Amino acid sequence: MTISAFPRAARLAAYVLLLVMTVTIVSPFGWMVLTSLKSLQEFAQDPIGLPRVWAFDNFATAWEMGGFPRLYANSLGITTVAVAGIQAFSSLAGYAFAHMRFRGSNVLFLYFLAGMMIPPQVILIPAFKIMASLGLVNTYFAAIVTYWSWMPFAVFFFRAYFLGIPRELIEAASIDGASEWLIFVRVMLPLAKPAFVTVGIVYFVWIFNDFLWPLVYLNSVELRTVSLGMMNFSGYYTSETTLKTAAMTIATLPPIIVFMIFRRQIQSGLVEGALKA
Repeated sequence: MTISAFPRAARLAAYVLLLVMTVTIVSPFGWMVLTSLKSLQEFAQDPIGLPRVWAFDNFATAWEMGGFPRLYANSLGITTVAVAGIQAFSSLAGYAFAHMRFRGSNVLFLYFLAGMMIPPQVILIPAFKIMASLGLVNTYFAAIVTYWSWMPFAVFFFRAYFLGIPRELIEAASIDGASEWLIFVRVMLPLAKPAFVTVGIVYFVWIFNDFLWPLVYLNSVELRTVSLGMMNFSGYYTSETTLKTAAMTIATLPPIIVFMIFRRQIQSGLVEGALKA
């Protein structure tokens, strides 16, 4: 059913609702960018209007004073390793739950799904004690391993996607003598590229923007991520509103750029996964 099949009043109401949602979401970001392009004096005089003099040097100052090269390196390194691990482990689990029959598979899958209902704050103290006992506190690996525990959604998504792939392909490959591993690598992975892109981008945004676990694990200044760096930057420059908004703009750019580049793949992957589920 296309949108033209709905009554005109329903379509108009939908467009108005989408317009209101767009303005609500975009306007705070637009205000942040415009504020970052003003001097502090101009912001005090007119906090809402357009800049009269475009102060691009705010970004250069925030980049240097905030130590963003190191923060970006830490965040991107942690995020890349964590997302790659989630994609690898969850795709294997999703394939097993979708096309391999073994005792207790349904119970184990429900166990994975139960993890989606547990807030991260609930496991904060146990997770910290485990990492402390292993000597991993104040290391990148502590945060990465914790992010790998965020797999339930990815496992569910990959399972739904693999279920939509005809089993006849697996049976044909098995007749040709292919092992389960070869079937997964040569048959399933090429067909699941949209699922990999969707899971990768969704988790990239989640992990890159995460504040809780870096705050718990990473105490050293040289290990801080962008989210922690922004907390410290705001503390140092409390009254420098335009400088803080410039730093916030710099901090939010990577997830926005990644999402804008891959937004079509994300949409198609989510739709295909939902339909195949």
